[in-house]
Amino acid sequence: MHEQIENVVYQFNGFRVDAVKRQLWHDGKTVPLTSKSFDTLLFLLRNSGLTVTKTELMNAVWHDSAVEENNLTQQISALRRALGERPRDHRFIVTVPGRGYSFVAEIESCTAENLTETEPPSSHFDASALRGYSLAFAQIFFVAILFGWSALTDRDPLRPQSLAVMNFKVSASRDEFIGTGISETLRARLGNVEDLVVRPTPSDADAFTAGQRLHVDAVVTGSVQRDQDRVRVAVEMVDVSSGRIVWGRTFDEDVANIFALQDAIAVEVARVLKVKFSSRDERKFVPSQLDYVTKIFDGDPNARHGTIPELTISGKSLG
Repeated sequence: MHEQIENVVYQFNGFRVDAVKRQLWHDGKTVPLTSKSFDTLLFLLRNSGLTVTKTELMNAVWHDSAVEENNLTQQISALRRALGERPRDHRFIVTVPGRGYSFVAEIESCTAENLTETEPPSSHFDASALRGYSLAFAQIFFVAILFGWSALTDRDPLRPQSLAVMNFKVSASRDEFIGTGISETLRARLGNVEDLVVRPTPSDADAFTAGQRLHVDAVVTGSVQRDQDRVRVAVEMVDVSSGRIVWGRTFDEDVANIFALQDAIAVEVARVLKVKFSSRDERKFVPSQLDYVTKIFDGDPNARHGTIPELTISGKSLG
């Protein structure tokens, strides 16, 4: 950052940020941050309580180079992990859809000299003790890797954390029950997914406007067309931050298989979001529905049409 370095220490919720030493502490322990992550945090702290646009953040942190929005998104995610902020917490950094970010926690600031006496003490070890601690740490780290790898790979911290499902539009009033059934199935199934907030949507707004009102990351919307005994459902996902359609797919099926179609759409949306249904929800699929879902993933041309591009939500690659 090209701003003048201030001899200031910021404190909030057990955290301490030293602008001169460029260090973050929590309860007396150092929290590691990359240089860009620290610059991002410092800029947010200096503008605490205000909405900082993404452009302002990128100009402040990468003033000497041109970067994409994805770089900023990665730094924000790293900061949230470092601060121990869970999905839906928003105790520190809040995303303002369509604009940027805001640091919302109450902070105290003072000069570093006033905190010298309470600065976290440095630890000193003799050589033998250091070797012993290093060996013990290596063993613990190895065990943690073995048991934690599965959990780390199953959960993607960059995926959307909040979602809204619009009522699907229909071409004829007689087919309204089809669109309603698909929307309600998606809300019910995705609403039970851990770490994913699904909000109800207003009926008088488009996908982008509804997403902004509800402060969600993405919106799922779609339409239903029927030709005698055949029904076609087009499903789309809109990234609220950019207003872009980031994923879409078309499903064709017989009206007689409408329940299987509803579940198939729910399974596909969950797959794209990289989330898993609970075991209780999985047991709700009856064999005929599972057969249809299996055909989809086996590439049966009679079960599904269209291709899926790499899904990106606000610079987050999900596909």
